[in-house]
Amino acid sequence: MLRAMYATIPVETESKTLQVGIGFASHQDAIWAAVRATAMARTGLHGTSPDLVLLVTAGIPAQDVVPLIRGVLGPVGVAGGATSAILTHNGAVTAGALVVCLTNGEGAVSGVAASGGKDLTEAGQGAARLILSGWPFRMRYPRGLGLSFVKPGFGAPAESFLQPWRVLMGPKMRTVCSVLSSPLVYGASTSEPLASAACLEAAYSTGLGYAEGFDPRSTPDSDMLIQGSVEAARSALKRLEGDGARLVLVIESVARHRALGRAAADEWAAIKSEVDSRTPCVGWLCDHVAGYGRGVRPVDAHGSLVIVALGDAPRR
Repeated sequence: MLRAMYATIPVETESKTLQVGIGFASHQDAIWAAVRATAMARTGLHGTSPDLVLLVTAGIPAQDVVPLIRGVLGPVGVAGGATSAILTHNGAVTAGALVVCLTNGEGAVSGVAASGGKDLTEAGQGAARLILSGWPFRMRYPRGLGLSFVKPGFGAPAESFLQPWRVLMGPKMRTVCSVLSSPLVYGASTSEPLASAACLEAAYSTGLGYAEGFDPRSTPDSDMLIQGSVEAARSALKRLEGDGARLVLVIESVARHRALGRAAADEWAAIKSEVDSRTPCVGWLCDHVAGYGRGVRPVDAHGSLVIVALGDAPRR
C-alpha cells in the first residue's frame, strides 16, 4: 500500500521569516519515496526555492537519491542519511523518505557539507571548515542550529564528533549529531563521506531538549522514559522564549524505542501533546544521538533522545 502525507507551515505574504516545507512518503522504493516527499515539501515553500534540504530515508538505501532531488529542486545543498525508521504523524515507519526544505529568512545564511576522513573527528572538522568557508563575513563563532549525520562504527558522537566540532563552530552553534543505522550518508564529497552536516546561521530562536538514557543491562521503566521525553520537549520549546515553533524534530535512539515496546506509541503521543498541532513534528530513529548547546551537554549515553525546536528570530 502506498501512503504519503505532508505538512506545511502557513507563510505570510512578503514574509521575511524562515519558511519550512515538509514531505513524507512511505514506500519500499527509497527513490520513489524521496521524489514524492520532495514534491510535497516544495508545496510548503509557496514558490520559493529552498536554501537547504534534510533527507532521511528508511528501508533499502539508494545512492542516487540526491541527484533526483536536485532534479526536482535545483542545485540545493542536501544533508542526511539512511537509518532504521522515520518518525511521522503516525509514529515510526520503517520504509520511506522524509524531506525537510528550509528557506532562509532575511539576514540568515545556511551551509551544507559532507566530508570523509580517517575518523569522525577529522570528518566533522572537515565539514565545519567547508561550511565556515562559505561564511567569510561571519564571526568566528556563528550562532544558530546544526544537524549532523554520521556513519555507524566510527565512535561515539559526543566525544568523536561534537566536541571537536565545537572547537571550530563555537558554543553558539547548537548541534545535534545522529549516528545512523546504515552506512549511507547523503551529501556531496570528494571522498566517501563519513559525516554530513547542515547549519542555519542566524538569530533564529532555537531550543534543544535532552532525555537521558539508561544502563543497557537494565530494564527501564516505560513511564520514566516517557516522562523524560516529555521533559525534553518542554525544555526545547521553553528555549524559544515565547516565540512559536516553526519546526520540531525528534531524534531518538533505537535502544530507547525498542525498550519502550508498545509504549513507544504512548511516548510519541505524549511528545506531540506538547507541540502546537499546527507545528510539524517529525523525526527519525538512529543508533545513537547526542547534542550540545544551551542546557544540553555532549554526552554519549545508551538510549537517549534529543528534541530540537526551531522558531523565527525574535521580533523587536
